Amino acid sequence: MVELNKELFCNLGDRSVDGYFIFNYTAQNFLYLNKPLTNIWELESDEGVKDPKLFLERVHPEDLAHVMACYTECVNEEMENKYEFRLQFPGREKYVRVSVFSITDGTNKLLVGTVEDTTAIRHNKIHIEQINARKNITLEVLAHDLKEPLGMMKLIASSMKEGVAQTGDERMINSLAFIQDMCERNLLLVRSMVNKEFLKSSVVEIRKERADLVWELRDVVRFYKRSKLGKMKHIKFTSAAEQIYLRLDSMKFIQVINNLISNSIKFTADYGHINIHAEEQENTVLITVSDDGIGIPEELHAGLFNHLPETLRPGLKGEESGGFGMGIIKAIVDLHQGKIWFESKTGVGTTFYIELPK
Repeated sequence: MVELNKELFCNLGDRSVDGYFIFNYTAQNFLYLNKPLTNIWELESDEGVKDPKLFLERVHPEDLAHVMACYTECVNEEMENKYEFRLQFPGREKYVRVSVFSITDGTNKLLVGTVEDTTAIRHNKIHIEQINARKNITLEVLAHDLKEPLGMMKLIASSMKEGVAQTGDERMINSLAFIQDMCERNLLLVRSMVNKEFLKSSVVEIRKERADLVWELRDVVRFYKRSKLGKMKHIKFTSAAEQIYLRLDSMKFIQVINNLISNSIKFTADYGHINIHAEEQENTVLITVSDDGIGIPEELHAGLFNHLPETLRPGLKGEESGGFGMGIIKAIVDLHQGKIWFESKTGVGTTFYIELPK
């Protein structure tokens, strides 16, 4: 059984820049609150002691159910738990991380813990994740936009080379051969860059934090719709709720969605439809990425997530496949304790399903 040295704990709290507290769950009052904790909640020192409900009133409405579930969990478990949620103030919000454990002190159950204001860290992390996600999407868009003119230049150079060959002009023939070679090299370079970035952003170690899935997906789709690719395809996002919260490694999971959308673009004709949908179920969240493209032949279904060479196909405009995207996608979904599967019919389209636990 965990024992609490109250004097030592309070001495540490009086010297700390983080919040320290001892809450008597049995009596429903605070036995100890340090000054930094009331500063985080922007309360006067004695307000929280007199009325503990004031702390709950500062919790962001969207996170209230989450906080109450955390409260119930830590009361029932005599082990340390860590939670992150938001506080709401007029025109702004704060992120806080609470480390708490419950102990029994005679007939009283106590909740003892520390609180850290993580607002600046969280905002910086969100900003970095947005930059990384957009970088990967931008690379995918640029790869598509660059490959088309480079492919055309290669084709034209090849055609010209055949005509010039009849004249015997070695200098012109060599120049056109050089253009062909440079186009081929740059096509490979573009695809290599995209593949390497996907691999780097998909390292198997993940760090999950509570995130709004709807916001993350909407941001990805918004970026695609603003690009040239979005003007050539009808890309649409729908959700059964305004917010869906779950624990994610946002940067890596959004790369999964990015890769699925990219594949749909490759195998869907111009002005075809690509739909992304999210809905909350009882214990899980279901995300679908569907298209009305050429579909996946039935003989390729079994090996799609297994890096098999026979599953690699060029896109409708000759886009190459890196050969490992689907394997990494499944690995990332597995690391989120989720499931991924698909349904596809040749000439009708494909739908990928991702089911994640709440």
